[in-house]
This record gives sequence, C-alpha cells and structure tokens, in this order.
Amino acid sequence: MKAPPLPGRTERVSAASALAVAPHYDDEVLGCGGLLAQLAAGGAAVRVLFLTDGGGGAEEVEDRDAYRARRRKEAARAAAVLGLAGSDHLGLPDGALEHHLAAATQGIRRALLTQRPDLLLCPSPLELTADHRAAFAALHHLLGPLREGEGAPAELEAARELRILLYEVNHPAYPDLLVEVSGESGTLRAAMECYASQQERHPYLAAALGLRRFRTLSLESGVDLVEAYRQLALDDFTTRSPAQLLRHLGAAPPVLEVREGPAISVVVRTRDRPRLLAEALASLAEGHYRRATVVLVNDGGAPPPLPDPFPLPIVRVDLPANQGRAAAAEAGIAAATGDYVAFLDDDDLAAPEHLATLAGLVSAAEVRVAYTDAAVAIYELDPQGEGWSCRERRLPYSRDFDADLLLLDNYIPFNTLLIERRLLLEVGPPDRALPFFEDWDLLIRLSALASFHHFARVTCEYRHFRGGSHHVFGERPRERADFLTVKARVLAKHAARLRPEALARSVDTLRAELVAEREARAGASREAAQRSGELAALARAHQELARERFRFEDRYHAVNGALAALRDEHERLRLDVHRLGADSERQIQEIGKREEHARHLTAELERAAAEHAEDAEEQRKLRQVVGDQTAHLGSTYAEIERLNGLIREMESTRAWRAHQWWQRRFS
Repeated sequence: MKAPPLPGRTERVSAASALAVAPHYDDEVLGCGGLLAQLAAGGAAVRVLFLTDGGGGAEEVEDRDAYRARRRKEAARAAAVLGLAGSDHLGLPDGALEHHLAAATQGIRRALLTQRPDLLLCPSPLELTADHRAAFAALHHLLGPLREGEGAPAELEAARELRILLYEVNHPAYPDLLVEVSGESGTLRAAMECYASQQERHPYLAAALGLRRFRTLSLESGVDLVEAYRQLALDDFTTRSPAQLLRHLGAAPPVLEVREGPAISVVVRTRDRPRLLAEALASLAEGHYRRATVVLVNDGGAPPPLPDPFPLPIVRVDLPANQGRAAAAEAGIAAATGDYVAFLDDDDLAAPEHLATLAGLVSAAEVRVAYTDAAVAIYELDPQGEGWSCRERRLPYSRDFDADLLLLDNYIPFNTLLIERRLLLEVGPPDRALPFFEDWDLLIRLSALASFHHFARVTCEYRHFRGGSHHVFGERPRERADFLTVKARVLAKHAARLRPEALARSVDTLRAELVAEREARAGASREAAQRSGELAALARAHQELARERFRFEDRYHAVNGALAALRDEHERLRLDVHRLGADSERQIQEIGKREEHARHLTAELERAAAEHAEDAEEQRKLRQVVGDQTAHLGSTYAEIERLNGLIREMESTRAWRAHQWWQRRFS
C-alpha cells in the first residue's frame, strides 16, 4: 500500500446530518470532537452512537454499575458542550466488542436507517485499542455485502452517497484530510472536563491535543490544532475484503492461519510475466488458508523464478510450447491432487481471506462448487515511473447462481471459484478449441451436474491494465474482433440446453434489470435536471450576491474608514484612561498615606483626650483644695482682723499706755 501524500492544507467539512460511531464514552471528544462541534455549530444534526457500556473492561473498578452510570452521565454533559442533537447507546460489554460484532453491526445499521446521515465518522482500523478496531470491523460487516441491483436493500439506499471519515484516537493513521480545530480548543477542553472519571485515570486530553498539534507539522505556521481523517466511500468497502481494506489504509492485516479443512490445489497459469506472477504468488502467500498447494503452469514461456522461501508447496508444470488458456488449465487440473481446485491467473490477486472463505463454503453439505465476488481493478502506469497504480475499482459481477442465465452470459469470474476436483474430472477438460471463454464453457458444463453456492463477499481482484497487453480481453473486451464470434460458438455449443421457458425467464430477468437500470438512470437524469434548475437558480442568486457584494464593499470601505477613525479615537481615549489610571493610582496611594496619618492623629487625640480628662480631674481636685485653703485663709484673716481690733482697743486704753510708759521707763 502506498500511503497518500500528507495534506499541505486544511479543509472545511460540511454535512446536513452526521453520525459518529464511538466505541467508548469519550472517543467522540478525543477523536473527532472538534469537527463534531464545527458541524453542530453550522446547523448539522449530529448524533453519536456509543457501542459499549462504559463498564471499564479490564480496568480495576470497585462498583461497575455506578461506574457505568457515571460515564453515561458524563457523555450526556459532553454532548451538551459539543452541541450534539443526541446520542444512542448499544450497551455492549466494554473491552469485548470483537465478540459482539453482530450486535454492533445491527446497531450501526439501525442508526443509518433511522438517521440517514450524509456523513459517518468511525475509528481507524489502525487504532491500538481492540474495541476501536472492532468498531471498524462492524462497519465493514454492514457495508461490505451491499450490492447494486433490483430490489436494492434499504441499507444500500442509506449508504450509497455516504461519506465516511476515519478518525484517530490513540494511533496516527495515514490521513488524506486535515481539519483545523484551533477555534474549538475551548470546547474540546470543556467537553473533556465532563469526563472526569477518565481524566482521573490518564491525561487523555493532553494526549489528544498533542496529536492534534503533531498534525500541524505539514502546514504553514499559524495553525494550532488539526484533526486528521481518512476519507472512504461505499465502494471502498464493497470492492475490498476486510484484509484488503486494512492494507489499503496502511495496516498490516493479522495472519490468522487456518490449517484444517479440505485440501485445495490452486492452479496458476502464467507465461512470460514474472513480475505479475510474483504479485499473484505473494497474494497467495499472505493468505490465511494453509492446506493448499500451488500448481504453477508455465504455458511455454521462459521458466519463471519462484520465491524462496514460500509458505505453500509449489508443483511446477512447464509446457514445452504455448498451448493456450484451455490447455494450461487442463494441465493444472491434471496435476492437482487436492479435494478442491481453485484458479488464479498471474495477472490477478487473491485476498488473504479468499481460500479460507471458499473452504468454509464447501464445508456445507452437498456444496460442490462455491464462488465469491471479484472486484475489477483498473491499473495505470504511474507517471513518476513507480509502476502500475490502481485508479479505479468496481463490482460489475455479483450475482447469485442462475443456471439458465449462465447459458446466455458468464457472470462468474474464474478466480472466484472453488470446484470439487472429482466434479472437474467428471465434466471433462476445458475446450481447447476455444481461444478464450473456455472458463464460461466449463462452468456451463459444471452447472448441468451441480448447483453453485454464491457468497456475496469480495475475496479477490480481477485486474485490467490500461495501455498494456496483460489481459486476454484488455479493458474493453467487446472491442476484440473475435469477441462475439467466440461467444456465439459457446452459445451454439449449448443451445440444446436453452429451452424456450429458460430463455424466456432469462431474457425477462435481464430485461427487468435493464428497465430498473434505465429507471435509475432516468431518476438520476431527473435529479440532475432538478439540480441543474437549482444550479441555475443558484447562479442567479450568485449574481445578485455579487451585486450585493459590490454594494457591501462600498459600505464596507466607508464603515472601515469610520472604524479607522474610531480606532484612533479609541487609542487616544485608551492613553487618556491609562494616564488617568496612573494619576488615580498615585492619588489612591496619597490618600492611603493621609488615612494612615489621620489614624495616627486620631490615636494621639485619643491619648491627649485621656490625659486632658486626667488633668481636668486633677485641676478640680486642686481647685477644691485651693477653695478649702482660701476659705481657711479667709477665716484666719478674719481672726487676725478681730485680734487686731482687740489690740487697737487695748492700745487705746490707759492701762496699755501706762504699760507702755512703764516698759520704756524701766527697760
């Protein structure tokens, strides 16, 4: 498998309705949460189908019922954050989804038929977690068997135009689509915060964001987060077996060796195409079935080199000269020893499941011939000189067995068949008189002896090479000059078996299919005409939008000028506000200082008031003492004045004067 070139740009994804298949609660956020949020924001009806019950599988959990209930509630909260329209829950055992593929397949089927989405998201099969790979396997189980034709099932109608994106959670895939989700970073974080039970166990969000950042490496700077997807369509599932699709996506399919069952001889016809032969043998070497032997018939070419080692025994049959397709097939059948014989020409490929699938089919009672489907692959030479590259795959041959219809046309590619060897010996060798259509002639003869069992699964590849001469018919077999001549010989050879009733029924079947195909084309034409009218209306609307756009641009330039003036004014105001803010800050600091000073003054005033109160009390006491002393002095002065008065009275007496005389006389 050649990996697609890593995209160098991101793209937008749109859808009216989208369905995300999530094996576990939180896979929808970790794998494709950004895209889901974008789609929901854009008006899409987005739903999630959770496959498992959230019980934790092999994790150590104390109360699994409580754990399941908690995780389901977390999923509901995350859905609200993402803007989802709703979610559905299959409730299959966590960690064991591979053992419940049938139930998972039916659950996806119901969701497709109910919702009819135009976009489906599913985990990549390259994921490390087994449940993630099992989810993809369930999708292949559903889509792989869908076939075009009359009475197409409802599943086919629901899936025909379905766009499928594979997302990655825990292993990088090989993407061909990148979606920028930088703007959804906050939504992803908020959604994952809802899953607290998981974040407690492991930093899942950090890992998911890391993977999204890793995906920006192929882009120019400026993109922070990117989700990577691989795009598929219905044809990728219907034209490839599970193992082939895994290889196409870059995975190595598991080798599940089957060593029990009938012995099979695989007849490989070749002539001077060693490179193609090596590819055909390599496809057999990768097969699961090991009870097989390769009978290599070299039809007169140079002896081809054989791979060594090779897991299957190889029996060589070298014809001395080129004898044609029928003779080479006859030689291979003669050399075969297995219970059953398969055929693989050197320009075709077998899927790993091919022989094992056929061996399982013939194990049923009375099944002597079984066949599957082959995808027709168109190859072109790579312009870079890297060999042949597959450019187109289709499934033109997928029809249940109809012996009468086989008489008119061959609808069974020879490399899809497994035929009982005894039946081949009984019917006789391929007709050497036919340069081609020998396989169709052989099948007609076989159908006279046994019914064929058809299993509608692609297990091999029928290859055409544009511009090459590798195929007997080329890409357009009807352009061979002898195509109709040889076909007429086969029809004439078996004309006796084509009874009128059988011919009428076969023609009616083909006619009904042709009518159905024409009706489908007519419906497609009507739809195309309707779309053409819609496109014309859209063109007119586009013209009006263009005129409106010019008017809008004029208004835009005027508004833009006003906005520029407003931006200048805003910048001036911003600077003023900045200055005012600085002034305010200084004033606030000054006020703080003054308030601190006021607090100190208040404290001083309170202390002074207390001291003043003490002084007032002391002054009151002093005044009391002074008053008492003043009263005492007053009484003393009054007594002194009284005594002075007595003295004056005494001094005015004769006795006192006599005393004074006496005192002077005798002193």
